[in-house]
Amino acid sequence: MYQILEASLADLSRLYQFMLADLFKANFSLKGFDYPWLLTIRRWQAGEKVLDVGAAYSPLPIHIQRTYGCEVWVADDFGLESGEAFWTRSHSPHEHIAQHPEVKYVLERLGNPQKSSLPSGYFDVIYSLSALEHVPTELAPAVWRHMDSLLKPGGEMLHAIDLSFPSNGGVKKLLLAALFDALYPLAPQGIRQKRRMSTPRAYVRMACQALGIPSPSGKDLSVWRMCLDPDILSENPDFGLHRIRKDKMTDYRYQRAASLLLRLKKVV
Repeated sequence: MYQILEASLADLSRLYQFMLADLFKANFSLKGFDYPWLLTIRRWQAGEKVLDVGAAYSPLPIHIQRTYGCEVWVADDFGLESGEAFWTRSHSPHEHIAQHPEVKYVLERLGNPQKSSLPSGYFDVIYSLSALEHVPTELAPAVWRHMDSLLKPGGEMLHAIDLSFPSNGGVKKLLLAALFDALYPLAPQGIRQKRRMSTPRAYVRMACQALGIPSPSGKDLSVWRMCLDPDILSENPDFGLHRIRKDKMTDYRYQRAASLLLRLKKVV
């Protein structure tokens, strides 16, 4: 069973506080919010066993290990299993791992406990930043269940998931997203799963269903607040331009993204 401690969207008010305090990597980007949010949302303690899901070359696992003295693991295959050139075009996973022996890197993806070398019920904290949105549709519930099997009773999950604004596609898409949220209980399971990234509430509902817990009904996750509240953080256009150049994108309409923040505590 889980207690949901936070289900919210990243906001400018908190980001300004992070930046004024000169917190780790705070800047006008989604990760520039997510890093300080993760570091300040709880009290990290020496000796805690921590798993970063999908960290790749992120500096955060190294920072947590060095700053708090935690035992930090990373689960990420760096695209090696699927042969994705994206992860190796400007970096070497093996060189990165060799340069950071203080962190234990496990070159695998989550979702299949039978094939995983990660220890069950071992971790005090499992977190991810800008990673879970990349999990294929058919594997998303299995990844959440796998994380559950790895987390100790009393442990916490902290996740920041990038979601596109429903308004990116115009008024029609925004209205369809709001309608989907309203009719979600009536939608077939396949459609719920396929459209889990379409709204914040849809993703939270999918995760809660995978964990077997009720989902929150708070208005903070409504598509109307996400798209109309000026305090909701949207990624700096410079970062959108960087992605367009890096990935050679040709459709520029879908660059506005927000960060969905989930904090859950596993209770006995």
